Amino acid sequence: MTLNAAAAPKPPTVIHIEGRAKVRTVAERAALDIHVLDTGYDKDLASKNVITAVNTLQSRLDSLVSRLENGDISPASPITFYSIASLSISTRDDYDNEGNRPDPDKKLHTASSTIDVHFRDFTLLGDMVVRLSAMDYVGLRGVTWQLTDAKQAWLDEEVRLQALKHAIERAEAYARIISRERVTCVKIEDSSEFWPSGQMMQTARQVASVEAFGVGAGIQFEPGNIEVRGTVSVEFHAE
Repeated sequence: MTLNAAAAPKPPTVIHIEGRAKVRTVAERAALDIHVLDTGYDKDLASKNVITAVNTLQSRLDSLVSRLENGDISPASPITFYSIASLSISTRDDYDNEGNRPDPDKKLHTASSTIDVHFRDFTLLGDMVVRLSAMDYVGLRGVTWQLTDAKQAWLDEEVRLQALKHAIERAEAYARIISRERVTCVKIEDSSEFWPSGQMMQTARQVASVEAFGVGAGIQFEPGNIEVRGTVSVEFHAE
């Protein structure tokens, strides 16, 4: 007896979907990039000027940071973190605009350091920008908007789940078109680089120089919007 080929079950249709999602939220922190630098023929003087400026800044930051009894920075502190890089000194030949060396025996020495400050209080950020803009040897490279670790972890999970839901909806739509009644998820591949360091999508304003900040009674910083994107690869069987 021969089986009716029409009655044999159809093999499942394999559907591969790349689910995508994005979540937008308002930044909770602002990181200010400060560069302290002096250049001159006197290496000791250039170093002294930078060290003096850095010490002044550190004293100011310490007065603004609220600490717990154990010495850690309080979560309620207007400044939640700061770090100061060690002094760096470089030496180079001195050339004029025409590429000549006015005095071959003289070298130009550059002393520099960088300071990274994270603000919770954006009003204080505006006040600090004005103060720092008026300081000798201090340059402001820009503001980067950030999230707290807890909010970043929550967005990490949320955007992954939304990307999976997107993949399921697309697979079910395809199945309806090809007259398949049941869709089963058989494989999910999560991105291992969902939060690559320094790669978080940002739509915040960027400030590249001291002049771009302007100097006045104060600057009102509005927190930038941060957009996080997620992708998951999902395999379905439609039957």
